[in-house]
Amino acid sequence: MAGIDENLTSYVSRHSFASIANNLGVPVTAISEMLGHEKLSTTQVYLSSLKKDVLDQYNEQVIAGG
Repeated sequence: MAGIDENLTSYVSRHSFASIANNLGVPVTAISEMLGHEKLSTTQVYLSSLKKDVLDQYNEQVIAGG
């Protein structure tokens, strides 16, 4: 109905939420609590993988020429 061609899962929505919160400067401890992680290290690993995804997207844009 929304015209989205991607496979959306709860995993995708959690990643999106964490990424947006991180980009807005929400403290990692708060993000961790909001995601229900028992250990802060879980959230740190989660966010580090998100940063790599963002870097990959930038890299693709540069290779494509803008």
